[in-house]
Amino acid sequence: MIFGHFIIKKYRKYKGQGIGTRFVVVGIPLFPVQSFYFLENNRSIEIDLHWKHAVKIYVIVISLIYLLIKGLTRDYYDHTYKNALIYTVIFNALIYFLLDAYTKKDRQIRELLSKAVYINALPKFLGNEMAYNVQKSFIQNYGGGWKDAIKNNTYRQDELPLLFAIATYEDYLYKSDKNRLLFEKLFTEYKKREGIR
Repeated sequence: MIFGHFIIKKYRKYKGQGIGTRFVVVGIPLFPVQSFYFLENNRSIEIDLHWKHAVKIYVIVISLIYLLIKGLTRDYYDHTYKNALIYTVIFNALIYFLLDAYTKKDRQIRELLSKAVYINALPKFLGNEMAYNVQKSFIQNYGGGWKDAIKNNTYRQDELPLLFAIATYEDYLYKSDKNRLLFEKLFTEYKKREGIR
């Protein structure tokens, strides 16, 4: 039996990176304490608590406990266990796919980020503060005038990956039609260049 803290990972795993959440555990995960975004080689950065990951863990644990109790207390001739199992699997599948939708475009963005920079996290995985810090490091690597370079098409092709990463985080942090247009422009161009469908 496990007691103490335990990190359940990797949620939304892609190319060795993903989200992990530390839980206080007394046999089963009791409550989440902190989430992390795991990079390669098990390095991580602290992020806001990813509550959707925590909810999915709770649903799985409660479902397993329910099925265990139902299985241990059933009569041999009781056929409702089969129905309970089917309904539990359906409920878990609905929670998994509907609570935190993960689209084809999300996967494409992560693929492009993995080619461009050291972190392939969608900004929404990190929360505002960490997304701001990550974007700030991208901007420092690029230098000033990145928005003008995109607007005026004055960037070089070798700058496209880093500009895409900056624009992706900008679109998340500062939602506006202008930022969305900058992001979509670079997304379309970079996706085409890399042959991602």
